[in-house]
Amino acid sequence: MRVKITVLFLLCGLLMMPMQTAFASPDADVTENRVTFSFPETATFSARLAADANITSVVLEYGNEQQTCGDVIAKAFPQFTPAKNVDVEWTWDMRQSGSLPPGTSLWWRWRYTDQTGGEYLSETKTATWLDDTHKWQTITSDFLRLHWYDGNKEFAQDLLNAGQQGLSRNAEQAGLIPDAPIDVYVYSSYQDLQDSILFEPSWTGGSAYAEHNIVIVGLSQGDTEYDRNVVIHELTHVLVGHFTFSCLNDLPSWLEEGLAVYSEGKLDSDSQIQFDQAIQNNELVSVRSLSAGFSEEFSKATLSYSQSFSIVEYLIETHGQDKMTELLSTLRDGNAIEPALINIYGFDLDGLEDAWRQSIGAAPRAVSAQPTAQPTATFVPTIVPVSGSPLAVTPTPYAIPTSTINGNGGGGGVPPLWLTLSLLGICCVLILIIGVFVIGVVVRSQNIKARKNDQA
Repeated sequence: MRVKITVLFLLCGLLMMPMQTAFASPDADVTENRVTFSFPETATFSARLAADANITSVVLEYGNEQQTCGDVIAKAFPQFTPAKNVDVEWTWDMRQSGSLPPGTSLWWRWRYTDQTGGEYLSETKTATWLDDTHKWQTITSDFLRLHWYDGNKEFAQDLLNAGQQGLSRNAEQAGLIPDAPIDVYVYSSYQDLQDSILFEPSWTGGSAYAEHNIVIVGLSQGDTEYDRNVVIHELTHVLVGHFTFSCLNDLPSWLEEGLAVYSEGKLDSDSQIQFDQAIQNNELVSVRSLSAGFSEEFSKATLSYSQSFSIVEYLIETHGQDKMTELLSTLRDGNAIEPALINIYGFDLDGLEDAWRQSIGAAPRAVSAQPTAQPTATFVPTIVPVSGSPLAVTPTPYAIPTSTINGNGGGGGVPPLWLTLSLLGICCVLILIIGVFVIGVVVRSQNIKARKNDQA
């Protein structure tokens, strides 16, 4: 019997093969297929579609190339009037979805259906999300592509050399090696940088987008050494982000930022002075607080960067580069920071802070009888502009919504417990009575039919 069934399925499969070929999708007839940018706010996709019968359905499939946990295809449904030839248009508004970094590669295609059921799919097209205001130039070297518009080639080569130096340091210090080319976009000022992407704080000096392999930086207009360090700093974020990419875990801020500052070399003089004073005055931030996020206040943020540098410096120079690489690999595999530290170094976050404080001659960690409050992470760009620029930003106060439930149980729209239970009991009794009534009606109806059949 099983043999007969198997043969039957095989025969059905052979019979269906020509039918699949007969119903193959026809070739799409798509012209004037383009995207128009109003950078950095919108990208408008448009095309003219044609078919042998009236087109009844049109879908724009689009997205951008980036490192993700799974393939993501966004879909948009432009409005149109059914016809054999239709013009369609749809606008991607970055002000609503969130801005993409300059240099992102966008892709799109059109999928449409006619009234006979024929489905058409256009070729996939790509475009680079970038402004046309500046005349961009590009210089490359190994895994780096540096794009700039202001300054001569020697200036660009200097920044490219700094980037190469940063890649070498990261390979030696933490075993971080690029697996794909990294694009660095250099803006001639902080203002130009802020104009290139939406929703950036006004004191942003540079940002890294590891999932896109993109770095954007603004020049300090005079401090060449700082500009070199910015490039190195942001490249480190890309390397760390790629190496530790995981859908299960995030790196603690002190580790990611500490690696980025450590890749630059030593602390600058102003940061070192501030750090030394914090040690002397016992004003260091706890390592647990640095795990979640840095303060938006400039002076506290710079201290957090310096302290993170010092912690990473202690781990690498005391325990070796191999253990740092192992720590990053363990976090990439989805492990939390504390068990990872215990397994690799033999201490947890508090133990790390104790050992680190001892190594820099700081006062012992304060131990509180109360549970440590967990800080709320706030967004901080991956580097701030060079000191001397207008950086002070005061966060806007906001009200936290409160619950409408009152503590006495009688107000705020929530009924007392006894009333809730009483109503629940009444509902159950009513349901039971209705159920008994319905069953009685059904039984009586069946009995009447049975008597009629007996009389017949």
